[in-house]
Amino acid sequence: MAYQSLFPKLQTGLVFAAITVLAATVTATSCRNIPGDRGWPSPAAWSSFNDTIGGRLIATIPQASVCHTSPFSNYDATACEALRARWNTAGIFGSHPAEIVNAFYQNQSCDPFTPSTRPCELGNYAVYSVNVSGAQDVKAAIGFARKNNIRLVIKTTGHDYTGKSSGQGSLSLWMWNLKSKILIPQYRSRSYSGPAIKLGAGVLVGDGVTAARDAGYRLVAGECLTIAVAGGYTQGGGHSMLNTAYGMAADQVLEWEVVTATGEYLIATPEQNSDLYWALSGGSPGAFGVVLSMTAKIHPDGPIAGGSLSFPNSNPDKFWEAVSLWIQQASRLVGQNNTIIYLISSDGFQAMAMTLPDQPESAVQSLLSPYLAHLDRLNIAYSLTTSHAPTYHDHFQVYFGAYPENPTTILNNRIIPRSVSDSPNATAKLIDAFRGTVSQGRFILGCSIMDVSRTPHPPNAVLPAWRDTATSCNVNGFWNFTAPIEVNHALKKELVEVHMPKIEAATPGGGVYANEMDPWYKGDWKRSLYGTNYDRLLSIKKKYDPDSLLWGNFSVGSDGSFIDGRGRLCKR
Repeated sequence: MAYQSLFPKLQTGLVFAAITVLAATVTATSCRNIPGDRGWPSPAAWSSFNDTIGGRLIATIPQASVCHTSPFSNYDATACEALRARWNTAGIFGSHPAEIVNAFYQNQSCDPFTPSTRPCELGNYAVYSVNVSGAQDVKAAIGFARKNNIRLVIKTTGHDYTGKSSGQGSLSLWMWNLKSKILIPQYRSRSYSGPAIKLGAGVLVGDGVTAARDAGYRLVAGECLTIAVAGGYTQGGGHSMLNTAYGMAADQVLEWEVVTATGEYLIATPEQNSDLYWALSGGSPGAFGVVLSMTAKIHPDGPIAGGSLSFPNSNPDKFWEAVSLWIQQASRLVGQNNTIIYLISSDGFQAMAMTLPDQPESAVQSLLSPYLAHLDRLNIAYSLTTSHAPTYHDHFQVYFGAYPENPTTILNNRIIPRSVSDSPNATAKLIDAFRGTVSQGRFILGCSIMDVSRTPHPPNAVLPAWRDTATSCNVNGFWNFTAPIEVNHALKKELVEVHMPKIEAATPGGGVYANEMDPWYKGDWKRSLYGTNYDRLLSIKKKYDPDSLLWGNFSVGSDGSFIDGRGRLCKR
């Protein structure tokens, strides 16, 4: 392993960094140990653990340490400038252990935009990471974390808006290198018979979609190429351009390969360890165990029609009337298997990616004709382009292939009930909230039209609100890395305290997608993220993780712990 020789060298730097944290002489027994606490493992203990796992332990040196003169002594102005140019993209973080995508959790502890003389500190970064190669590494890490009372986190790519994959003083399970892709031409179980694919926890969306294409199939996966399919994406539900055709990503899962928080290796299916299967399939990412692989349905490939529709906000009243009519037509626009991604901003509207599986290109025009008549009536000039791709992969490339990395954002989701989008009066209230949200140009709305109520699937813990929605929207604001951190915090505060309450008030009975929410969210998180599933999920959590080793903001059972003033994870 390339990392084996790095451990002794990095450990020295890490110990130095750790002691810059204000040391504590006594650790409350209810809190996990962090560097400086009396119970923190000694260098010898870490070295012994590294030997146990075959040299797969990696001490964290943040990649932005090249922008700082201390404490790691590897300042490189040229490398720093290159890193700064890409810091606002997600793809640079996954292939580095312990790196954090979310700027809020980076917390400027070590980034390319602070002065070079400011020390590079670990902050919320894990102190060490295990480069996981299989179940044995996970079991060993769980045992070490439990024995030494330290926080354990799971990180694959680091796409995480609520801080589950990072934590001060933590040991991280880095799942990145579990890249296996195994085609199963005929998977058989009591609940499903047909083609499937087994994906290691580190397989990214782009690689998974390509592997399915190469075998003549489609895989339900997200639009961001650098997200891991079997990670929090599917464990949290998983929306996709194929949702209406096949359901949520979690609906595709046939089995999970998992190590529980007590160190037990299990296979979870609808028939075997069915409670764990149910919880892992859309329930609460990273809360019930460490997923090593996922086996999912794949679907015969074929042609896909696509399209993009846009119009400017040149007359605000007419513009918002047009947006209102669009949302009201959501239930019709989904047709039998259509999914449409659209954006709303102060500048205009863009249905940027229409996905009509197994339909001719002419179907796009037919689908949109009633709506285009409304635009003509309102004298709104629009641009419409259509496409036809021989496979889903080719369709994906048309609309997302040019965007392999996504900018980091401040965001919060709202799953909007069909009862709202089908009602002109209810939609009017929603439009008022949307208009106020984007009017100043600080936020945009990214939405999807879908229907996941009709596709068959085994019982799972996907938020019930998904089954009753025709559209789901994210409010997005963009992090300014060159501004004082207080400016970005003010934007987050505006999102969660001003705009989201108004959107929630206009969408009674809706919900929030756990993978796309702000950590400062103020609503009823148990109801919004889990609905009627919460009590059952909590009982399963207690069964498979009785000591709450796996913790994250808004995760099932998370209200039993808190982060104290020094960054420790403590039990209430």
